[in-house]
Parts: sequence; C-alpha cells; structure tokens
Amino acid sequence: MRRNDLEGIEQFEAASSQSFVPVRIRIPSEGGLHASFAAVTIDGVVISRIAATPCRVHRDVRTIGSTDRELLKIALHRRGRAGIEQDGRRGSLHPGDLVAYDTTRPYDLRHWDDFETFVIGIPRARLGLNAELIGRRSASPLPAGPGVGPVVAACIAGLGAGIEEVSPAAGMHLADALVSLIISAFTDASPSHTEADSDLADRILAYCLANLADPALSVGFVARQHGISVRYLQKLLNRREMSLAAWIRHERLHRICRDLSNPSLANRATREIAARWGILDATHLSRTLKAEFGRTAQEIRRAARP
Repeated sequence: MRRNDLEGIEQFEAASSQSFVPVRIRIPSEGGLHASFAAVTIDGVVISRIAATPCRVHRDVRTIGSTDRELLKIALHRRGRAGIEQDGRRGSLHPGDLVAYDTTRPYDLRHWDDFETFVIGIPRARLGLNAELIGRRSASPLPAGPGVGPVVAACIAGLGAGIEEVSPAAGMHLADALVSLIISAFTDASPSHTEADSDLADRILAYCLANLADPALSVGFVARQHGISVRYLQKLLNRREMSLAAWIRHERLHRICRDLSNPSLANRATREIAARWGILDATHLSRTLKAEFGRTAQEIRRAARP
C-alpha cells in the first residue's frame, strides 16, 4: 500500500475520486489541508488508510453521478473526534468503532481533530442481499467490544503491512475473507435477538454467504443452526420469492466461474476450485455452468486466456 502525501483540497478530492467515488472536501477557515492517502484494490475491494488534518468529507446529490461505482464503505476509525450522518441517522465516532455508509446516497463525515481511518470499499453487487442489511445500519457505529467486531477491526488494521506483496490468488481469498468478516460483524450487531422475520432472513443469508465453502451447507443444516424448522425457513425466503437451495447453488457457481476466469489459478484443477466452494462432486459441473452462464468450465478458462 503506497502512501501519497497530499497538500490541499484538490489533491485529496482527486485521490478519493480515483480510489472510491467523487466527494467534496471542506476545511476550517484557518489553515490548509495536509493528508496522507494510501489505497490498493484487491479483487475489486478497495483497502485504504487515510490520515489528515480536520476537514469535512461530503457527498451530496450534486456529487453523485450515474457512472459512479456503487460501493458500501466500511470505516475503522482510529484517531480523532468525528461524526457521521446519512439517511437521517447521526453517529459519533470513537477510536475502534466500525461504521458503514453507502456511496449511492448522500453522506456527511466531519473530523474536528487530526484523524486516521481505514476505509474498505466493497461493490454492492458483491454483497448481494447483505448490501441492504448493512445499508440499513449506515451511520450507526459498531463500538469496539465483544463479538466479531474486534476481529474485523484487527484484520483491517493489519492489512496495511505488506499488502502489495500478496499474490493475486492469495489476494482474491483475502478479499473474500475480509468481505465475509465484515458481513459477520454487521450481522452480529444487527437486532438479532428479535423475532423480526426480515432480520432473521437477513441473518440466514449472511450466514450462508460466509459459509459457502462448507460442503455441509444445506437447507436443513442452516435451519438447525438458526433453531428453526426447514418449513419455517422456506416460508421466510418464499416471501422474498427465492429458494435457499437455489440461491446457495447460484452463489457457489458464481464464485467457481470467477475463479476459473482467474489466470493465476490456471494450474488448479476444476475439481479443486469447485471443492473450495463446497462442491465435492464435480461430475456434472461443466453442464451446470453451461446452464447457468452459457459456458462450460473449459470454455470459461479458454476465454480468460491472454
């Protein structure tokens, strides 16, 4: 992760626009803006470290463009007094807090002190239905404490060291793991002790996404893990016009297709890649991929060659 030392609003806005999406920067009337900005993109996930003097980072309807990337940004606040606002929610940020905000909607970040923060940008499409789960909790900080949050915070904070030395194949797995951890943190912090059906359905899908690699993942297994019957689980997801078994199958095939398209994994057998995503019997995998994406495993790999 290469650090760039920035002087002035224009440089900061340009660095943010290039790595994430366009924003507007405002500073106190006295003094200028001094910042360091380091960012790297791994398999579509942006990992950055930002340190700067007091400023306001603002994204409004005039800043949002139709060609901007649709990202959910997860920030680990490390230093300085700060506040965030989005969708009518306001939160105060303290060192160790995690907070999410959505680049498709206006948001406002205020830093009253010199600050440091790590920001992860995840494409909404990569999160699937979990994008809505996390988005509903935007600008609501997750304080450091028991649960998954501290694990996620430690992972994010540790990524700055030697991230550029990670191989493309390892980086892909690292990005997957980071996304799964973030989903787990916000699922763990959701109102999971209520009986609200929508929250339960969100948690079920988040759990499945984080455990796609487990061959035992099935409708019955997931129902047992959540203390409900298979019939009730199916009823929950039928309200969303979806079948859990079909959804798991599609998510696994999507990741297998992505891995087959990765040149750095060209030496891996198709059955190995399938096994990584919980499919141990790859006998009919090519036919299944053909039905889902219009190409067999061999055709996917051939199309990915330089």
